[in-house]
Amino acid sequence: MRFSGQAVWIAGATALAMLLPGCGEGEEPDGAPAAGETPAVATSSAPDAVAAMKIVFPEADANGQVAIPTAHDKPERIERPVTVISGEGGKSYLVTAKEQTDMCHACSASISVYYLQGSGRSLSLASKHPDLYESGGWGQAGEIAALTLPRNGGFGMTDESGYTAQGCTVTNVSVYRFDASGPKEILDRAPLGRSQDAIDVSGEIIRPFTADADFAINYVGNNSSVPVDTTVTWQMQNGVLVQNSGRIPDPVAEGC
Repeated sequence: MRFSGQAVWIAGATALAMLLPGCGEGEEPDGAPAAGETPAVATSSAPDAVAAMKIVFPEADANGQVAIPTAHDKPERIERPVTVISGEGGKSYLVTAKEQTDMCHACSASISVYYLQGSGRSLSLASKHPDLYESGGWGQAGEIAALTLPRNGGFGMTDESGYTAQGCTVTNVSVYRFDASGPKEILDRAPLGRSQDAIDVSGEIIRPFTADADFAINYVGNNSSVPVDTTVTWQMQNGVLVQNSGRIPDPVAEGC
């Protein structure tokens, strides 16, 4: 997490990589994932990010970056690969960010997703979903990571972003699922953390510990010297994630 001016954003572009647990140690009796585990993602078969960018943008440079044409009075931007997330049946998803080349505290990054099919020399572009939403600040994207929804095997991503105002820092997380028709937001800016004076509580996305949950956050820290350690879960209902157990700690839910 980085703090500067009026904004703070978690920067990073490394997808989480942990296999689904099998039977035996680390799994609950009814098959529900053990508490405290990170979200299950499958990235081992994902194409190289630079190779994926060159499928979508043949003009991409050796780092997979593409200069974005702009008018003389507009800041310069580049589109870069953030991560490539692998799905099933030879599908993968290239996530990119259009970012400022110069620092801009009031600027965010535009996030796009490109659906790919195949691997190696047979890799091809299946569909484009540009400029889905704005993420992060200081001209750069928030922290985007891969996510597998454990109950239905759906694939998607999380985006953690935040800001600082008058000494109070908050973070939140949005979740997108890669549907056949395109990425769909299924959770809009759930409170993830807060740091201010004697309040210091942060949330970590973990694998759900109950069989009826699709998404979970474990909140830990201190609220005016009172220890905080609680887990909140969400369940897919009518195509979106709905909180179904636990309670987001009050100082985090209240924000700044």
